[in-house]
Amino acid sequence: MWIVQDFVAMFLYFVVNVIGYTVARLILPVVSLGRIRVAAYGCDEGESGWLGGRRDGFGRLELGAGVASGIGLVIRALYLAAVLWFVG
Repeated sequence: MWIVQDFVAMFLYFVVNVIGYTVARLILPVVSLGRIRVAAYGCDEGESGWLGGRRDGFGRLELGAGVASGIGLVIRALYLAAVLWFVG
């Protein structure tokens, strides 16, 4: 039973931290015209505010990896819903 539990945990880790983070890292700078960027994955998030964002030296908003992963998953879900709406 622990094998299934570990598989589900690895799958969820992959979906949230790899797919969500990658989508956010690619899409957010394009949509915001460079005003929002995503911090590197191993970056220290202790300096971030309570919403996971902070300003960098150029005045841009820099989101932490956790917040960016959630936003990336929402973007991905909206994209898939739009595709299913127009295909179906």
